[in-house]
Amino acid sequence: MTNDQHKLTRQDEDLAAAEFGEEEVRDRHDFGNWPELFGLVLAVVVIWLVFAFTG
Repeated sequence: MTNDQHKLTRQDEDLAAAEFGEEEVRDRHDFGNWPELFGLVLAVVVIWLVFAFTG
């Protein structure tokens, strides 16, 4: 198993802070809080639909 493959299976808690920071910079994906907000809105809509149609 190469070192890169080992990094893919390690949990964030297993990484040192510096190594975690380097990995985050390497990923170059910064979506901010939008995925969490979208998920929250979607969950509220699904809950509302359940109560609206089973009423």
